[in-house]
Amino acid sequence: MRTDNNEHKALFTIPTAAHSSALANIKPLPEQRRITGHKQTDAYLWVLEVIRLNEPAHLDAAEAALEKIKISPKEAEERYSRYLLANGGDPFQVAFGTIGMDNPARAIENARKNIKKAADVRATFGSYEAAMEDVEAERVIRSSPKFTDDYQWGWTVDEKRDGSIDGSRMNEIDDQRRAYVDGYRDVLPEPHTLSDVVREFVYWDWLYSVRHTSGQELGYEFGYSEHHESVYDRERYLEKLLATIKPVTRAEAVEVCSWFLASGKEEYMEDKGAAVILNLVGECEQ
Repeated sequence: MRTDNNEHKALFTIPTAAHSSALANIKPLPEQRRITGHKQTDAYLWVLEVIRLNEPAHLDAAEAALEKIKISPKEAEERYSRYLLANGGDPFQVAFGTIGMDNPARAIENARKNIKKAADVRATFGSYEAAMEDVEAERVIRSSPKFTDDYQWGWTVDEKRDGSIDGSRMNEIDDQRRAYVDGYRDVLPEPHTLSDVVREFVYWDWLYSVRHTSGQELGYEFGYSEHHESVYDRERYLEKLLATIKPVTRAEAVEVCSWFLASGKEEYMEDKGAAVILNLVGECEQ
């Protein structure tokens, strides 16, 4: 019976906490501003701003302050919407600018979740900056002679001169590059089982979540937008393995199927991931 690849497991197992999660600095409170001119609405906007800092030192006080505000969340939202419209905001900007205003309880819940995520990052990496540095798996990928950081890889001379390519051509080059790098099998350990494959997918998803949280805490405008394309090239290779490596036991097939259906990955796979499902419902290896 095939077993997991221990070398692969060592590289793609999510690390345990090894650092203190204590905060080095407390985020300062935002300045109280006169925005709409209506004191209760402006006070409500300020408290929401404090909640969205995701700062544990301020959150309980902000929650208590909400109880002292006399205006209802719905009325505050309506007043702020009127203010935005009166000051040149279009309906889309108004809708975007008032998202979540009518549900402060959800804002507090999200803040507590974000605080927990940030603490987990600090406990694992020691700092947000460290979480943005290459992990060992990325360093291994970069060691491959096939690795490229060239945005214009595969472009023709004319395309480079023009400085752009259309969507269909971009997809064509992506396919060519993925065939060329072949999942970076030349440097990365090969998954032996479906459990190995899922473990690696989970690792890359976890790393994205960690860096998105870190990016937000560091004040990056868009958090963490995406991994390097080499990671996604590796994931396209892993998708093929989901459809070709046979489950070792029925229990493994059930576990992988449950993960696959919950992951949402079938949404962008050919035929909604039908090949993966067919592989999982077939007879497992004995």
